[in-house]
Amino acid sequence: MNEITPQPAYPSPQPAPAPPRSKRVFKSVGAVVGFAIGAFAVKFALGTAFDGPADAGKYELVPPATFQGLTLQASGPRVDAIKQGQGAQKKGTKQVAVVYADQAGTAQLVVSGAQAAFGDEDPGAELTKGLVSMGVKEADITTHEAGKPAGGAMRCGTLTLEGASLPLCMWGDHSSLVTVTVPVENKPVTIDDLAGRARELRSAMEVPAK
Repeated sequence: MNEITPQPAYPSPQPAPAPPRSKRVFKSVGAVVGFAIGAFAVKFALGTAFDGPADAGKYELVPPATFQGLTLQASGPRVDAIKQGQGAQKKGTKQVAVVYADQAGTAQLVVSGAQAAFGDEDPGAELTKGLVSMGVKEADITTHEAGKPAGGAMRCGTLTLEGASLPLCMWGDHSSLVTVTVPVENKPVTIDDLAGRARELRSAMEVPAK
Protein backbone atom coordinates (compact mmCIF):
# COMPACT_ATOMS: atom_id res chain seq x y z
CA MET A 1 0.00 0.00 0.00
CA ASN A 2 1.32 3.43 -0.96
CA GLU A 3 1.73 5.83 1.89
CA ILE A 4 0.23 9.26 1.50
CA THR A 5 2.41 12.07 2.74
CA PRO A 6 0.29 14.55 4.68
CA GLN A 7 0.30 18.07 3.25
CA PRO A 8 0.56 21.15 5.46
CA ALA A 9 -2.65 23.06 5.90
CA TYR A 10 -0.92 26.24 4.81
CA PRO A 11 1.92 26.72 2.33
CA SER A 12 5.36 27.26 3.85
CA PRO A 13 6.27 30.93 4.00
CA GLN A 14 8.67 32.02 1.31
CA PRO A 15 11.32 34.70 1.81
CA ALA A 16 10.29 38.08 0.47
CA PRO A 17 12.00 38.98 -2.79
CA ALA A 18 14.80 41.53 -2.55
CA PRO A 19 13.74 45.03 -3.63
CA PRO A 20 14.83 46.03 -7.13
CA ARG A 21 18.41 47.30 -7.30
CA SER A 22 17.29 50.75 -8.42
CA LYS A 23 15.04 51.09 -5.37
CA ARG A 24 17.77 49.86 -3.03
CA VAL A 25 20.26 52.29 -4.52
CA PHE A 26 18.09 55.38 -4.35
CA LYS A 27 17.26 54.64 -0.72
CA SER A 28 20.98 54.24 -0.08
CA VAL A 29 21.67 57.56 -1.81
CA GLY A 30 19.13 59.26 0.42
CA ALA A 31 20.67 57.73 3.53
CA VAL A 32 24.18 58.73 2.45
CA VAL A 33 23.44 62.38 1.72
CA GLY A 34 21.30 62.60 4.82
CA PHE A 35 24.01 61.09 7.00
CA ALA A 36 26.49 63.80 6.05
CA ILE A 37 24.12 66.37 7.49
CA GLY A 38 22.95 64.40 10.50
CA ALA A 39 26.46 63.45 11.59
CA PHE A 40 28.42 66.62 10.88
CA ALA A 41 26.12 69.63 10.81
CA VAL A 42 25.82 69.86 14.57
CA LYS A 43 29.50 69.36 15.33
CA PHE A 44 30.15 73.09 15.05
CA ALA A 45 26.63 74.38 15.74
CA LEU A 46 26.71 77.17 18.29
CA GLY A 47 24.16 78.05 20.93
CA THR A 48 23.76 81.51 19.42
CA ALA A 49 25.34 83.43 16.58
CA PHE A 50 27.23 85.49 19.18
CA ASP A 51 29.34 82.53 20.32
CA GLY A 52 31.55 82.43 17.25
CA PRO A 53 32.26 84.08 13.89
CA ALA A 54 30.47 87.35 13.21
CA ASP A 55 28.67 85.88 10.20
CA ALA A 56 27.49 82.72 11.98
CA GLY A 57 23.81 82.11 11.31
CA LYS A 58 23.43 85.18 9.10
CA TYR A 59 21.89 83.14 6.27
CA GLU A 60 19.12 80.58 5.97
CA LEU A 61 18.19 77.91 3.44
CA VAL A 62 15.03 78.51 1.41
CA PRO A 63 14.81 76.07 -1.52
CA PRO A 64 13.28 77.87 -4.54
CA ALA A 65 10.06 76.49 -6.01
CA THR A 66 11.83 76.03 -9.36
CA PHE A 67 15.47 75.73 -10.35
CA GLN A 68 16.90 75.52 -13.89
CA GLY A 69 13.55 74.33 -15.24
CA LEU A 70 13.12 71.77 -12.45
CA THR A 71 10.34 71.72 -9.86
CA LEU A 72 10.77 71.39 -6.11
CA GLN A 73 9.58 68.17 -4.46
CA ALA A 74 9.44 68.43 -0.68
CA SER A 75 7.85 65.03 -0.07
CA GLY A 76 7.92 61.50 -1.46
CA PRO A 77 9.96 58.30 -0.98
CA ARG A 78 13.27 59.86 -1.98
CA VAL A 79 12.80 62.79 0.39
CA ASP A 80 11.80 60.33 3.13
CA ALA A 81 15.06 58.43 2.55
CA ILE A 82 17.07 61.65 2.97
CA LYS A 83 15.26 62.51 6.20
CA GLN A 84 15.83 59.02 7.52
CA GLY A 85 19.55 59.43 6.87
CA GLN A 86 19.56 62.82 8.58
CA GLY A 87 17.97 61.47 11.71
CA ALA A 88 16.12 63.59 14.25
CA GLN A 89 16.53 67.32 13.82
CA LYS A 90 19.20 68.54 16.22
CA LYS A 91 18.72 71.45 18.59
CA GLY A 92 19.75 74.73 17.04
CA THR A 93 19.58 73.44 13.46
CA LYS A 94 16.98 73.37 10.71
CA GLN A 95 17.30 70.50 8.26
CA VAL A 96 16.40 70.61 4.58
CA ALA A 97 15.59 67.58 2.41
CA VAL A 98 14.30 68.23 -1.11
CA VAL A 99 14.46 66.91 -4.66
CA TYR A 100 14.26 68.82 -7.94
CA ALA A 101 12.42 66.97 -10.70
CA ASP A 102 11.78 67.53 -14.40
CA GLN A 103 8.36 67.93 -16.01
CA ALA A 104 7.90 64.16 -16.11
CA GLY A 105 8.42 64.00 -12.35
CA THR A 106 11.84 62.35 -12.65
CA ALA A 107 14.28 63.48 -9.96
CA GLN A 108 17.34 65.31 -11.28
CA LEU A 109 18.93 66.77 -8.14
CA VAL A 110 18.92 65.45 -4.57
CA VAL A 111 19.60 68.02 -1.86
CA SER A 112 20.25 67.52 1.85
CA GLY A 113 21.20 70.41 4.10
CA ALA A 114 21.13 72.08 7.47
CA GLN A 115 21.21 75.69 8.58
CA ALA A 116 22.49 76.91 11.94
CA ALA A 117 25.05 79.22 13.50
CA PHE A 118 28.22 77.24 12.76
CA GLY A 119 31.57 77.97 14.34
CA ASP A 120 33.84 75.74 12.25
CA GLU A 121 37.19 77.41 11.69
CA ASP A 122 37.97 75.54 8.46
CA PRO A 123 34.79 74.59 6.52
CA GLY A 124 36.83 73.00 3.72
CA ALA A 125 38.55 70.55 6.08
CA GLU A 126 35.19 69.57 7.58
CA LEU A 127 33.67 69.01 4.15
CA THR A 128 36.56 66.70 3.31
CA LYS A 129 35.96 64.75 6.52
CA GLY A 130 32.27 64.55 5.67
CA LEU A 131 32.90 63.13 2.20
CA VAL A 132 35.43 60.62 3.55
CA SER A 133 32.91 59.48 6.16
CA MET A 134 30.45 58.83 3.35
CA GLY A 135 32.97 56.57 1.62
CA VAL A 136 34.68 58.92 -0.86
CA LYS A 137 38.45 58.38 -1.08
CA GLU A 138 40.31 61.43 0.18
CA ALA A 139 42.63 61.35 -2.84
CA ASP A 140 39.59 61.74 -5.11
CA ILE A 141 38.18 64.82 -3.37
CA THR A 142 38.48 68.05 -5.33
CA THR A 143 38.25 71.71 -4.32
CA HIS A 144 35.85 74.03 -6.17
CA GLU A 145 34.85 77.67 -6.04
CA ALA A 146 32.16 77.91 -3.36
CA GLY A 147 30.30 80.83 -4.90
CA LYS A 148 28.02 83.25 -3.10
CA PRO A 149 26.54 84.57 -0.91
CA ALA A 150 28.32 83.45 2.25
CA GLY A 151 31.81 82.37 1.18
CA GLY A 152 32.95 79.20 2.87
CA ALA A 153 34.13 76.21 0.84
CA MET A 154 33.03 73.53 -1.61
CA ARG A 155 34.39 70.02 -1.96
CA CYS A 156 33.31 67.32 -4.42
CA GLY A 157 34.03 63.64 -4.94
CA THR A 158 32.64 60.42 -6.39
CA LEU A 159 31.27 57.60 -4.24
CA THR A 160 30.84 54.04 -5.50
CA LEU A 161 27.48 52.77 -4.31
CA GLU A 162 26.37 49.22 -5.19
CA GLY A 163 28.54 49.31 -8.28
CA ALA A 164 27.29 52.71 -9.44
CA SER A 165 29.21 56.00 -9.38
CA LEU A 166 27.60 58.77 -7.38
CA PRO A 167 29.07 62.30 -7.71
CA LEU A 168 28.64 64.48 -4.63
CA CYS A 169 29.30 68.16 -3.95
CA MET A 170 29.12 69.79 -0.52
CA TRP A 171 29.28 73.45 0.40
CA GLY A 172 29.73 74.75 3.90
CA ASP A 173 29.98 78.12 5.61
CA HIS A 174 29.08 79.59 8.99
CA SER A 175 25.36 79.34 8.24
CA SER A 176 24.84 76.19 6.18
CA LEU A 177 26.05 72.74 5.22
CA VAL A 178 24.53 71.27 2.04
CA THR A 179 25.09 68.13 -0.02
CA VAL A 180 23.98 68.06 -3.67
CA THR A 181 23.98 64.98 -5.87
CA VAL A 182 22.10 63.40 -8.76
CA PRO A 183 20.03 60.21 -8.68
CA VAL A 184 22.38 57.31 -9.30
CA GLU A 185 20.06 55.84 -11.94
CA ASN A 186 20.21 59.01 -14.05
CA LYS A 187 22.61 59.86 -16.85
CA PRO A 188 26.07 60.45 -15.32
CA VAL A 189 27.29 64.01 -14.84
CA THR A 190 30.81 65.29 -14.39
CA ILE A 191 32.03 66.66 -11.08
CA ASP A 192 32.62 70.08 -12.66
CA ASP A 193 29.05 70.14 -13.98
CA LEU A 194 27.63 69.17 -10.59
CA ALA A 195 29.79 71.77 -8.83
CA GLY A 196 28.48 74.45 -11.20
CA ARG A 197 24.88 73.45 -10.53
CA ALA A 198 25.53 73.40 -6.78
CA ARG A 199 26.90 76.97 -6.95
CA GLU A 200 23.86 78.12 -8.89
CA LEU A 201 21.54 76.42 -6.43
CA ARG A 202 23.39 77.99 -3.53
CA SER A 203 22.95 81.49 -4.95
CA ALA A 204 19.21 80.87 -5.20
CA MET A 205 18.74 78.86 -1.99
CA GLU A 206 20.91 80.58 0.61
CA VAL A 207 19.37 83.92 1.59
CA PRO A 208 19.83 86.45 4.41
CA ALA A 209 18.15 85.21 7.58
CA LYS A 210 15.02 87.10 8.60
